[in-house]
Amino acid sequence: MIDAYPWHDEVLSDIDDRVHREVLPSAIGLSCAEGWGGRSLLVRVAKQLLGVTKQINPEEFAHPDFRWIVPDGAEIRIDQIRALNAFAVQTPQTAKRKVAAVLNAHLLNPNAANTLLKTLEEPPANTHILLCTPYWSRLLPTIRSRCQCFQIKTNEEQAKQWLAKNHIELTQGLFAQAGYAPLSLQDHTVDLESFVARILSAKALGALVDEAIEVNPAIFLGGWYRLLIAKQHAGPSRALLAFADELNDARRMIETSNSTNTRLALERLFFLWQQINKQPQVG
Repeated sequence: MIDAYPWHDEVLSDIDDRVHREVLPSAIGLSCAEGWGGRSLLVRVAKQLLGVTKQINPEEFAHPDFRWIVPDGAEIRIDQIRALNAFAVQTPQTAKRKVAAVLNAHLLNPNAANTLLKTLEEPPANTHILLCTPYWSRLLPTIRSRCQCFQIKTNEEQAKQWLAKNHIELTQGLFAQAGYAPLSLQDHTVDLESFVARILSAKALGALVDEAIEVNPAIFLGGWYRLLIAKQHAGPSRALLAFADELNDARRMIETSNSTNTRLALERLFFLWQQINKQPQVG
């Protein structure tokens, strides 16, 4: 089931209006920050363009005029985009238009991005290519310039209302660790402060690494980074700020490279955390 989030409604309404006025471009960017439901937004826009009203799981949705493209591991590969390009030149079979939906488009590898660019430069008739990403600026400038970008506005008060309506516990500390993103808060199943404290007393790190992997390494490291930054307000520490950079680098490698050994990356960070906290902190 694809959840509908109220902060998507403005963009959906705008796209619907452009469809009715026949001014919606072929190449569409959907910029939605992490924790604000990018996958849901992408599916809802695709359904809207195809005229589909039923709930769908995009991975299992067998529609001749729809293609769903997601990263293969940590990247979108050229063969996936070649298949998208072949689909784009076909004639719609049952819908008024064809829709290709690309999730986490910032993970297009260079060859895939350049291959997609050829289709965006001369888009086939009655075809819409949707590129959804929380990191719009990471796309090639040439791809961004050929897309009409629709950006989801992050509204903290609206997020709090949605969380309360859905009976999700909210504390300001947890909300900050989740980057003030409502869906990231749903994913925080560990108390980060107690977790990082446990790292300091651990003689073996394997079990803690397992826990972090089970939560989701990218979400875990993002929350840890925000926790560190929040604690620097009282007095910045160069060692901790450097460690925060290490967290960000590790998170980026885990998200964008199929060759990254996630377990080793986490073990290294946990070991560094132990070493930093054995030393006096110097501002």
